[in-house]
Amino acid sequence: MLSPAIEISHITPSVYSVHALTLLAEVLAHLLDMVFYSDEKEKMGRFRTRAHNAPSYRACVQLLSSLSGYQYTRRTWKKEAFDLFMDHNFFQMDGSCVSHWRAIMDHLMTHDKTTFRDLMTRVAVAQSSSLSLFTNRDAELEQRAMLLKRLAFAIFSSEIDQYQKFLPDIQERLVESLRLPQVPTLHSQVFLFFRVLLLRMSPQHLTSLWPTMITELVQVFLLMEQELTADEDITRTSGPIVAGLETTYSGGNGFSTSYNSQRWLNLYLSACKFLDLALALPSDNLPQFQMYRWAFIPEASDDSGLEVRRQGTHQREFKPYVVRLAKLLRKRAKKNPEDDSSGRILDWDPGHLLLTISTIRSMEQLLPFFNVLSQVFNSKVTSRCVGDSGSPILYQNSFSNKDIKLENQKIFSSKARQRIEEMLERDFLEGVLKS
Repeated sequence: MLSPAIEISHITPSVYSVHALTLLAEVLAHLLDMVFYSDEKEKMGRFRTRAHNAPSYRACVQLLSSLSGYQYTRRTWKKEAFDLFMDHNFFQMDGSCVSHWRAIMDHLMTHDKTTFRDLMTRVAVAQSSSLSLFTNRDAELEQRAMLLKRLAFAIFSSEIDQYQKFLPDIQERLVESLRLPQVPTLHSQVFLFFRVLLLRMSPQHLTSLWPTMITELVQVFLLMEQELTADEDITRTSGPIVAGLETTYSGGNGFSTSYNSQRWLNLYLSACKFLDLALALPSDNLPQFQMYRWAFIPEASDDSGLEVRRQGTHQREFKPYVVRLAKLLRKRAKKNPEDDSSGRILDWDPGHLLLTISTIRSMEQLLPFFNVLSQVFNSKVTSRCVGDSGSPILYQNSFSNKDIKLENQKIFSSKARQRIEEMLERDFLEGVLKS
């Protein structure tokens, strides 16, 4: 009888803490409801526990998520939870914790409006402070990006249109962030915020924001285009200026090579993911985007880039941005075989995202994405089979258009949106805690 006791004595209690916390997450909220009488629920003490590694952190977050749904415990944990949320290392967790944190933030901010207002105020104060030459400018910009990312996560954790009345202030915060030039870290978070708004705001509420979103997407694509043509040291004009979309640019002379640094690559990927989401969502969800999509992707009836003669002058028709970028990326890939991604094929699945990577090391890794968009939307064979997603559907000809439309709508509503939100969850993460 002594042998098992001796063995157990050498095992630290922390070995069992994860199992204990996991069990508490399943039963504690219901247990508290039974133990405390109605007039005693407000007297609950604070619940505190310390996470020493990734497994214990996951168990603690699961416990907090369970308790957050029990309204009488909110006073006991809301301050500590918000402090953790504002910590610089908050997003350094694994994917299993994100859904729990979304539930925690939803319960916290839904029942405590002052918390969301406090977060909005922090973002506004950070933006109103001028960047000083005598302080660490990069640190100040990182702080702005950090606050903007947390505001986006709070909205992502909410219900549809829950923060609709805050949208004018949110739009002002985003526009203010975009006024700072040459800040890829901050602008990457703006594109992440744009994706959150597409999923959490009804289309009619985003009408005033679409010109800003389109303009910023164009600016990033033009920047990518200039970077890709910089080594050729040429200046060229591509078609007319349409609806305020600049298509005239110069590349080469004096263009900084820093535009190909990791921060800029993150911005390029973030912008492409925004376009990817806009094309994956049903067209009914994004009616305003349908007026601009021709500028980015070729349509079935679009013979992009055909050279024509008009009144004795040689002109070139407007080419969608994905066509132009795909062509330039193919040229660069031939010059850099070690970074050649042209052989990689992305499977086109209507209503699903193409870009599932979290980071890129070079722009050439975006070539498969631009190749697909350049081809699949321009296919005259598949263009007749377009459903509510606004995307070609590769079904057999035996399906009628009506059947295809209903099938596409069913696929998107049941599976695709959940998958899209899971991908967006991953894009908030900055790393994984070590176990």
